[in-house]
Amino acid sequence: MTSFCIRPATAADSVGLLNLLAATDQQGSIRLTFERAPDYFHAAAVSTEEPDIWLMEKAGHGVIATFSIGRRRVFMNGQPTVIRYGSDLRIHPNFQGGRTLFRLFTAYREQMQNDWMQTVILEENRASLNTVGSGRSILPQYIPVGTFTTRLISLRNPVRNRKSSNIRRAGHADIPAMQAFFNREAARKQFYPCYDFSAIGSTDPYYRHIALTDFFLQEEQGDITAMAGLWNQKAFKQTRVTGYSPLLNRLRPIYNGITRLSGHLPLPPPGALHHYQLLHSLCVKHNNPERFAPLLHHIIQVAGRSGSAAIACGFDSRDPLLNIACQYRGHTLKSRNFIATYQPEQVQQLDLNRLQYPEISRL
Repeated sequence: MTSFCIRPATAADSVGLLNLLAATDQQGSIRLTFERAPDYFHAAAVSTEEPDIWLMEKAGHGVIATFSIGRRRVFMNGQPTVIRYGSDLRIHPNFQGGRTLFRLFTAYREQMQNDWMQTVILEENRASLNTVGSGRSILPQYIPVGTFTTRLISLRNPVRNRKSSNIRRAGHADIPAMQAFFNREAARKQFYPCYDFSAIGSTDPYYRHIALTDFFLQEEQGDITAMAGLWNQKAFKQTRVTGYSPLLNRLRPIYNGITRLSGHLPLPPPGALHHYQLLHSLCVKHNNPERFAPLLHHIIQVAGRSGSAAIACGFDSRDPLLNIACQYRGHTLKSRNFIATYQPEQVQQLDLNRLQYPEISRL
């Protein structure tokens, strides 16, 4: 009997998967762990509508590696399409050498067959970028299809209120209009996850901890012209700072002293959790920045009263809406969007001239 076992994950594996995530921090100038307490599968069900999670065990060591390749519906060339989304590729540091990656991707290849998947990798995650660019025959071809920018907007010392009488919280009666507006505007962007607004508030795990009143609607003459939601995911998904580069660690006290005056986000101590909410389901009529500006300002005002330190929002790096988000104090993270496939001709029909949408609440 081999000492390694690769198999689908089950609910009983949650603790082992959580331990693996805690042991595999994201390297960079700021080291992070992406945690999923209290149950790994709560966050997995938010990332994909049909989770498909695999793990590797080694006798005497428990879970030493995992990958997720679940399915979800997204807009592709304007049409709802079921695709796979790859995430949470983790290998315990004690097993990152040898044939672990080969064994893991052998199982991955058997499952993917003729499928392809979208995956997003942070630019500071050099280990993952080096792996996908290694050219190893067992790996799929990772085709770069875009770049994303995540803006973490500080809620310290928020700017003054402005009149926003045409922006309000959504309610049950708004569902038909919200769905019609979303289906029209979201379809203009590639990889935008499809939503069923009638499922919000139900037991559907894809909409865990979302309420209709967490959505904000901007209207003109009674019609919705912009919409976005705020999502607090800390009950099932957390980001922890595990450390800093030597230079940044030395400069952290000085930087934090400056932020007290400037209103920028401080650098928390190692071991601390980031406290932020996620801007999601963003749709703006004709993708007009002038419509987005008052909506974002209103949401920042609301989030600033919640006790959160920041809100995070994601954009195609070409998206003109990003310019509005960059007008506020905060931090910027860059990431790359890939299609992973063993048959690269499968994605030739993808219109890459369209703007793409990174729904960071589901990454």
